[in-house]
Parts: sequence; structure tokens; C-alpha cells
Amino acid sequence: MKFRNVFCIYFLSISILISCGSEQGNLTSVNQVDSYVFGVWKAPTTKNVQEVLVDVSENIQSYSLKKKPQQQNGTRQDSNGAASNYKLPYLTTAKPETLLPKYMEIKEWVRANKPTTYNTETLYDDRYVHSEIYPEIYHHYGFQAQAEVEYQSPKFGSEPYILLEIFDMRTPENAFGIFSVNSYPHPKYEWVGCKAIISGRNLWFWKGKYFIQIEGYAIATGIRKAMIELAQVIAKRIKDPPQRIQLLELLPTQYIRGSEKLFTTDWALHQINKTLPEPFPQLDEDAIGVMAQYNTKASKNAAAPYHVFVIRFPNVDTAESVFTQYRNDLISENVSFETDMENGAILIRE
Repeated sequence: MKFRNVFCIYFLSISILISCGSEQGNLTSVNQVDSYVFGVWKAPTTKNVQEVLVDVSENIQSYSLKKKPQQQNGTRQDSNGAASNYKLPYLTTAKPETLLPKYMEIKEWVRANKPTTYNTETLYDDRYVHSEIYPEIYHHYGFQAQAEVEYQSPKFGSEPYILLEIFDMRTPENAFGIFSVNSYPHPKYEWVGCKAIISGRNLWFWKGKYFIQIEGYAIATGIRKAMIELAQVIAKRIKDPPQRIQLLELLPTQYIRGSEKLFTTDWALHQINKTLPEPFPQLDEDAIGVMAQYNTKASKNAAAPYHVFVIRFPNVDTAESVFTQYRNDLISENVSFETDMENGAILIRE
């Protein structure tokens, strides 16, 4: 596949574009600006790549300008002058077990047993979990503690029909991250917490530093109604207002609703979508990244959306180092490439 020109970058940066050789295109683009590494995976055309790089670069510039007043008012800066990673605040610090709805807080539903609690050493160590990534995925998102209890109702007999779990994930970013693992394109939402996803027998939402997971053991209108009511009780107890992950605002708009993901480790990134091209950028313990899926403008019903990602590192030096290593890993497979001397872009043809 031939490319007519190499795209332009508006900031001092380097980018890399890889073609995987399919007829429609299967392009990987990587760019680094300030303390951010961002780009595209599996883009169908160079036009898609160009639009993404321009949009994200402009979003970073706009975000940096908004943050400058806070930096001047005492926000800690690193040795390169970049502001340290911004963390969402949270108000509620209660233990998960204290947030569980009590006797008859939900009409005609009561606890079927005493609550069980888990810590970082014991999570799910007493039962089988039908997934190879659990419970490890929770630890990759900063898991601290969990409490759970089952609920039953006389309407449905003496057996429990709902399992409610509350996870303390240490930060709102982590709580959204594990929530995003469970999300999928075009989900059905309920307005609970920061929007709850309902899928089959499950309900998930996050609020403050907590991730809430509710499972119904059967599909029935009364059970689903009780699941929503349980979620509402918990959301009311968590005093934090609904929040938005600011890093998502650096992505181009119009991503597929529900496809947005947050990750903090390479392992978690691989678990989110195992079809992504490897290798991945190497994330350190202070890095945080987001990604989302996009359809091409020419065909909103495209079968294979492409992915845009943005990763924030604690400082410019780290971002440059990670980008350099990632670039070297990408071009290490004996591929031919060209360098545009005007803007430093590197174009690779596989």
C-alpha cells in the first residue's frame, strides 16, 4: 500500500506510522507531545490517522493552557516543568461493608446471610470465578477491599437471588477503570452513580473510589427492579458527585459510546482487547491511559472499528523514553521506513 504524503504535526514531536498490509489499511500511528504518548491502532486510512493526531495534539494544547493557572498557584511540578498527574478527588472513605443496604431498605428484600469481606490477599480465594483474568484484573486497577452479601425476597422463595459486591478501588480513576473493563459498545444505561450498565443478569456502576457489581441469579422483572433499587441506595450513600475522567477529554469526540477504556498497566491493556497489535508502550506505575473505538466517517457501520489511545506519563522525560523504546520495538521487525526531515515523522511500510 502506498502513502502519498506524510502528515504534519503541530508540536515538537515524533510520530510513527505502520501499515500491516491489508487492502483497506491496518495502520498503527504513534506520537509523543509533552508528557503524553498517543496514537492509533488499526486505522484504515492515512486520513483517519491525520485527523486523530491533529485532534489529540490540539486537545493536549488546550488542556495544558487550562491547567497553567493551577500550576502557577502552587501545583507541584516535575523537573521538566510539567504538572504532576492530576488525580480526581473523592469525598467518601467508608469501608465497603458499611455501604451495603441493610434490612428492608429495599422493599420486600432482605439479606440472606451475613456480609463477607475480602482484602488484597483474600479476594475470591474461597470460590471459583469463571474467568482467567479474575481476580488479578482487580489488583491491576488498585483494588483495596471488597464486601459482598446476598439478598432474598419472599416473592421468590427462600433462596437468595441477588449478589451485591462493593469494591474499594483506592481512586476514582481505578474505579472507572475496572468499570470500563465490563463496558462494551452501545450499552444500556441506568442513571445511577456515574451511569450504571445493565446487561443480562448484571449491573455495574462506579462512584467516587468505589466500583459496584450486582448480579441477579435469574432474569425476572422483580429481580432487576430490586437490583436497580439496591444500586440507588448505595449511590446515595456515596457522597461524591458524578465525575468524568479528564483524560477522556483528550480523545477525539464521537467515539463509540461505551467503548472507552482506562488502563494503568500493560497487562490490563492486553486484557481489554487482545486483538490489538503488539508490542504495547511500556507503562510505569505512574502512567495512566485511555482508549476508545471509532468508526470511519465513510461508513458508520464499519465491521472493524479502529482504536485511539492516549497515555499520560509523570513527566516529559519518561514519555520520551517510553516513546523511543516503543518506536524501536515497532521497527525492529526488519521493516523499511522513511523519515520526514521537516517534522520528524517516520513512515513505515510493511
